[in-house]
Amino acid sequence: MKRKNIFLLAFIAAILIIVVMFISSTNNNVSSNNLDGSLDLVSSYGVSRNLDGDHVLSNGSPSNTIVEYASMTCPHCADFHNEVFPYIKSDLVSTGKVKYIFRDFPLDQFAMAGTLIANCVNEDRYFDVIDVLLKTQVRWMANGYQGLLSIAKNFGLSAPEVEECLGNQELIKLIEKNMSLATNNFGILGTPSVFVNGKKISSLKYEEILAEIK
Repeated sequence: MKRKNIFLLAFIAAILIIVVMFISSTNNNVSSNNLDGSLDLVSSYGVSRNLDGDHVLSNGSPSNTIVEYASMTCPHCADFHNEVFPYIKSDLVSTGKVKYIFRDFPLDQFAMAGTLIANCVNEDRYFDVIDVLLKTQVRWMANGYQGLLSIAKNFGLSAPEVEECLGNQELIKLIEKNMSLATNNFGILGTPSVFVNGKKISSLKYEEILAEIK
């Protein structure tokens, strides 16, 4: 069997494992909510605290915190990242006004695969990978495994390293744990979900975010 086909089969197997674990995690989330299916008791209290798996952009010791939950296959996440995030980064993060926390919330198996790859590169390149995944979302999703593999290779991961990354059970469990916490404690059911100083922003417009900054 050709080496390319071996990696393709390994990728498919890894994706199937992710899907099974993702479905299992989703079922656990549903069962741990209120019996009537509501989330009335959920609040955003504590959403800004540091969690394992957080990815942070910060300059100095900002008094404001923005938390974003995003999925790599979410078109609205791509819009937010391309249209609003650049202003947040240049006007608020770089000037030391805001600490920006990005949290992985993959909504499907392809988003999970992209998230895993972003987490498997050096931490100082994480946001670079996220930037590429969200800016080229339509293209790499259309190309499937080859699209992700191409991005991973551009950030120094070999095909065997990508295979190992997609099967990293410890990383998968950490992401699922944080997703469960987000759903059960903070009411996160979709993406993008953005909090400014603990308050969930509804419109995701830069002006509304700016209005919440101290």
